[in-house]
Amino acid sequence: MNENLRHALRLSFFDRQAARRISFDSSATADAVVLVAAIEAVQVGVLLAVTRRFDLIGLLEAVILGIAGWLILAAAIWLMGTKVLKGSGAIEAMIRVSGFARLPLLLGVVDYLMGSGIFRLVGLVWHLALLVVTAGVVLGLQLKEALAAVALGAALIAVVQLVFGAALFRF
Repeated sequence: MNENLRHALRLSFFDRQAARRISFDSSATADAVVLVAAIEAVQVGVLLAVTRRFDLIGLLEAVILGIAGWLILAAAIWLMGTKVLKGSGAIEAMIRVSGFARLPLLLGVVDYLMGSGIFRLVGLVWHLALLVVTAGVVLGLQLKEALAAVALGAALIAVVQLVFGAALFRF
């Protein structure tokens, strides 16, 4: 199994040591970008295939928007965690680890194939819980503070989306 996938799987099971290891591995930033792009490509590719409206440009656009959304959310969590909640940690580490924490979002593929809706929700909640863990590890925050950093970061993104009328995330 690929080392990056192994790290993402370990992190998906709330392994704080894996989060710590990723946060200190500066070479993992490019791996996080590739992982996020692959997850987005799989999600959108399956959705487009199921709806029989496959569009290469649409797929590329979705992957780029997915990467941008990931970077913006990670930066918002870092901003809230360091400036508002007085945590400390490098933004690059937050970006890296939060990229590896996106693996549970692949559960949305099950919904596309089965027409359900619950698996996307479970994947999203799982991902958000992982972001709380990663914020705690990367920014040195306690559980309540890490939860607040993620909630405030997500709220900041929601406000930006409302003000500018741009969707940065696909739910």
